[in-house]
Amino acid sequence: LAQGARASIDFQVATCPPGLPPGGREREMADVEDECTPCDASIRERMKNVHWVPLESNPEMLTDFAQQVGMPSSWAFTDIFGLDEELLAMVPPGAVAVTLLFDSSRDVMRKWKAEQKAAIQASGQKISPSLKHLRQYVGNACGTIATIHSLANNAEALGLSADSPLGKFLAAADGKTPDDIGIMLADAKDLHTASEASAQGGQTAAPEADADVNNHFIVFVEKDGDIYELDGTKAFPINHGAVEGSLLFTAAKVIKKNFMEKDPDSMHFNMMALVKDD
Repeated sequence: LAQGARASIDFQVATCPPGLPPGGREREMADVEDECTPCDASIRERMKNVHWVPLESNPEMLTDFAQQVGMPSSWAFTDIFGLDEELLAMVPPGAVAVTLLFDSSRDVMRKWKAEQKAAIQASGQKISPSLKHLRQYVGNACGTIATIHSLANNAEALGLSADSPLGKFLAAADGKTPDDIGIMLADAKDLHTASEASAQGGQTAAPEADADVNNHFIVFVEKDGDIYELDGTKAFPINHGAVEGSLLFTAAKVIKKNFMEKDPDSMHFNMMALVKDD
């Protein structure tokens, strides 16, 4: 999509591959498997069969899950209908997270992401010590993880209760590595139950938990003045530089440059913002 083009707002099922792949997804999972750091055979064997029913790219669904796990009702996800300034202006001000759904299986995106990873590994990057990031070792949980990333990195602004399911999960995760937190998610029964319940309430029939679909959810958040791309299938967050003006407008620029312009033939882009629901 060129600048000014309208983003797709069709409701799509946001499914994505697990960090530790089951058989039958070798091509889609080659880049993810290369990034897996847990090497224990028992972990691989256990996690390869852990799949959750995927969440739709639907603001009502993400809001429902987020509120079940602790987000106050004064906040909600909302559609972003396009990246023109006038369309971005339709989004309520003060967005604290921007989600992106895209087709991660396309060769052009896989090639670009490999190049991007190599460049970061060669030159390094600044990562805020307060940034929360977890790896994805639960199949088809990318929508759930994008939502958790949105809330975890804005817990204070949102007023996330320490006694909520996510508040307790984050407390237990404090000081642990992204890999450890990703593995913890498989045992987080409260989060799993909430995610599955929300997934069943979509506008399309929920697929099976082990459905093989290529759409993938990531999120952009601000931390210490910089905008970060958080993707549970990747080994590290990506710092895209300083936020200019607002997170929403900065995320729009990053998405255009690093996704839409890299894959101009794809129509599979869907965006949402987490905003105050006044």
